[in-house]
Amino acid sequence: MKIRITILLILVHAVISWAKPANDNYHKIKVNKGENASLLFQKYLLNEHACNMDIFVKINELKNPEKLHAGSTYKIPVKIYDFDGKSIRSTLNINDYDLAKKIEYYNLQLFEKKVRKSHYKESKILWVPEEFITCESNLEASSDSDASSKDKKDTKKNEGLPNDMETGATILKNKGIKEIKVPLMGKRYENVWIEDFSLENQVFYIISGHGGPDPGAMCTDCSETMCEDEYAYDVALRLARNLMQHGATVHVVVEDDDDGIRDGKFLICDKDEKLLGKEDIPLSQKLRLRQRASAVNQLYKKYQKLGVKSQKAIEIHVDSRTSDQRQDVFFYYNKNAKGGKKLAENVQEVFEEKYGMHQKGRGYHGYVEDRNIYMVKNLLPTTLFVELANIRNTKDQERLIYHTNRQALANWLFEGLRKK
Repeated sequence: MKIRITILLILVHAVISWAKPANDNYHKIKVNKGENASLLFQKYLLNEHACNMDIFVKINELKNPEKLHAGSTYKIPVKIYDFDGKSIRSTLNINDYDLAKKIEYYNLQLFEKKVRKSHYKESKILWVPEEFITCESNLEASSDSDASSKDKKDTKKNEGLPNDMETGATILKNKGIKEIKVPLMGKRYENVWIEDFSLENQVFYIISGHGGPDPGAMCTDCSETMCEDEYAYDVALRLARNLMQHGATVHVVVEDDDDGIRDGKFLICDKDEKLLGKEDIPLSQKLRLRQRASAVNQLYKKYQKLGVKSQKAIEIHVDSRTSDQRQDVFFYYNKNAKGGKKLAENVQEVFEEKYGMHQKGRGYHGYVEDRNIYMVKNLLPTTLFVELANIRNTKDQERLIYHTNRQALANWLFEGLRKK
């Protein structure tokens, strides 16, 4: 009798709820040195909105999600289900076709980027981000509630925030806001979780090279055309997002309203970038550089009057050399600018350390050099000029086409910029 009752309860539960995860498990991962919740979320393609972060904190019983211990194992908000070998909908006892396709695409993405070692159909293990159910259900529920209360919530979240890329750290801090929405980052990355305010009262100008009518360096004999400005822009946005997560005020000087952060290998070349999202970019190199320098210097003076003492500009480029020449990331600075050399050396030291950790035995040959080029010489903020790779070298291209590598470049630049 007891066995029959148990079976009946299981059948009833299957009808009214999702299939139970294998052993009710969340996926577990051992954290490496320097990794935090944000980096884990990026690796597993999870959004960093407050709901997801709350789940992460809850399942790990954490006080501070950004203080993870290297070598320790943590659960991430991705549930593990036994795949029934038929379909995702039958596995999870759901009828929602769109949701099933979304879960399928998520598993395929992780398999493609080698986070998952096997295809879910071969391993019979399905990964399901809890945010697909919990967080999105919460969002749907709130949209059905009283319209006036929704307006209040939206106002509280965005009230006082500038219309450009400034994070308004002091405003956010005073209001207790821990998440902002930045549409320029694209749908997947537009929710920016504020981890801390360690970079409060620091201003950064992130400038991706070329743009508009000038694509910069190109690889036209690749399997698909590669344009310098697209890859520089993607790394620029990722870096800007990292800085914003720590309370920095950030201006993305070259903006493309419809690109956002992209995870594809070959980024489509276009010509619709604008200066600060407003002004057309001239084809003439002389006019283009003057336009950018003028815009940055005007902002610099505005913040200087407000008493801001720390302002830095980072210009990101991709080099073009002969196809047989590999080129590690290297940096230019202006010897006459206070702190310029130190900034470049700090970032280079981080890259050297990371190469030693992740590419043991390969060696790192990136260098720091004083160069009398226009943007390094004419910007008022302390300026760092970065060359990411040789776009024509097949090995260097791997540094650009894989979005995990572009994220690593942004992460390492970020670490160097905050180094003292």
